Amino acid sequence: MQLSSKAMLLVLIAALFSSSMGTVQPAQAASACEGEVTTPDWNTSAQRMALVPFSSWGGPFMYEYLESNEDEGAPSQPQNGNPSEGDSALHPEEQWMYNPTWPLPALEPLTTGQYATMQIGNDSSGMLRLNLSSAHRTTFCVSLYEIIDNQTVPTQADVYLMTSSQYNSYEEVYRMKHGGWWDDFFAGDDSELLSDIPPEWRSFNPLGWQSYRDVHQYETTEQVTFSIAMDGPEVYNSLFGGSEWQDFYLVVDGWDNTNDDDAGPINNVLVADVTIIPVERTALLPPWTVPLTLFVALAAVVIAPVVLNKRYMEAGLTKSTPANDAAVPFLEQEPTSEAEVDLNTP
Repeated sequence: MQLSSKAMLLVLIAALFSSSMGTVQPAQAASACEGEVTTPDWNTSAQRMALVPFSSWGGPFMYEYLESNEDEGAPSQPQNGNPSEGDSALHPEEQWMYNPTWPLPALEPLTTGQYATMQIGNDSSGMLRLNLSSAHRTTFCVSLYEIIDNQTVPTQADVYLMTSSQYNSYEEVYRMKHGGWWDDFFAGDDSELLSDIPPEWRSFNPLGWQSYRDVHQYETTEQVTFSIAMDGPEVYNSLFGGSEWQDFYLVVDGWDNTNDDDAGPINNVLVADVTIIPVERTALLPPWTVPLTLFVALAAVVIAPVVLNKRYMEAGLTKSTPANDAAVPFLEQEPTSEAEVDLNTP
C-alpha cells in the first residue's frame, strides 16, 4: 500500500515535531546553568559547612548522648568531634565543615559563576553559605548521586534554600534530633507533628522550620534547577528593633527531617554537583512599584463598574434631533396633486 504525497508530508511533519519536542526541553534545562564558572574561593565567595550526627560535641547534651549510646550498646563517639573508625567511610566531611570558626567570615556578593562538588555523609546535611547579590538573578542547578562500586548513580535527596535565620531553626532541629532534648522526652515520635500545620505557622512548633519564601524546597528529587531575584538586600527586621543581615544557605539534605515528604538517608555517601550562575539584571524596578501596581489594579476593579453603570443609566435620557425635519403627512390633509384629485373623484 503506497501513501499519497499529502500523507507522507503529514508523517514527516509529525516526526519532526515529536523529535523537536524531545530535544528542546532538555536543552532548555541544561542551558539554565551554562556559562563561565570557577571553583569557589572558600570563605571569600562561599563557605562550605556541614551538619553531621557527631557535630554537636561540646554542647550541653553531649555527655547525656554519649551515656545513652553506651547504655544501648552503640559505639560511643570521641569527644573531639571526629567519627568513629567504622563510620569514617560514611562521613567524608572535614572537621572545619561542621566545626567552623566563629564568627563566620563575611562573604563577598556573588557575581561570578561557581561550581562545587559536595560530599555529604549518611544522615547528614551539606551547606554552601552564600552572599547573594540583589543586582543579579541567580540560578542554581543541583544534581545528586551516590557512589556504588566506584560508579556514580543518580539518587534522591532534598534541596532547600534558606536565609540565616531559617537555617538557624533548621540547624537547631537537626541537633535536637541527634542527641538533643527532643529524643529524650518524646522518643522520636514526631511523624505527624507538622502534617496539619501550614508552612507559615510552623515556626511556632519546636520542630518547625521554613525555606526561603516558603517555596524553595525540593524534596525527593534527583536534580533541580531554580532561580531567585531579590528586590533588595535580604535583611531581617526584628519586632524589638534592630536588623540583621541575612546570608543564604543552599542545603543538600540527606537525613530524615521533620517534613513529611522528604527523602530519608541512603546509607551511603551523597554527592551533589552544584552550579550557581548569577546574571546581572538590566532593569531593576524599585520595591514600591509592586504596591503601586496592585493599587492601580484594585482601583480599576472598583471604578470600572461605577463608570459603566453611570453611562448605562444615562443612556436614552439625552434628546436627539432627527436629521430630516420633514413632517409626516396625515390622512386628513388636502390632496396636493392632480393624480390625487382624480383618485378622490367619485
